[in-house]
Amino acid sequence: MHPSATTFSLQETIQGGFLLAALLALLLMIPIQSHAQQGLPPQGNPHGDLSDPMLPPPGIIGVALHLTAERIGDPAGLFIRATHPLGPAVRAGLTHGQEILSVDGRSVKGMTYREVVSMIRGEVGASVTLLVKTFFDVKEVTIIRASEAQLTEEEQRI
Repeated sequence: MHPSATTFSLQETIQGGFLLAALLALLLMIPIQSHAQQGLPPQGNPHGDLSDPMLPPPGIIGVALHLTAERIGDPAGLFIRATHPLGPAVRAGLTHGQEILSVDGRSVKGMTYREVVSMIRGEVGASVTLLVKTFFDVKEVTIIRASEAQLTEEEQRI
């Protein structure tokens, strides 16, 4: 074997290793940007973009909801996580921990969180009927939707 051929091959191997290391270092220096940094909407937001024309009108009942399951693999339930102290839901007798079973006669079973929220929300002044499992029984309540501005005004009066 010719000595210069072996030397060239060794030099080629060393240069290739340096090139690979340089490329790896360059890749590690490129920042990975989140959706927000890229100017994209966040992923998986159950409430969606409030400017989205597909969302229902802004009438609300004054509840925060929680989608959960008791055990992994169990069907999920939709529970009232919190209520606005002056909201229509509180005036109708709803409270934390109650489970929503249906909206306007339609079972929520199998629906997505966003689908149920879009059924509960609607025109300000219009009613929505919920079937709710309380701690003692199941009851149906009819609630008149309000606007966020109405709830804010009531808070300021107190």
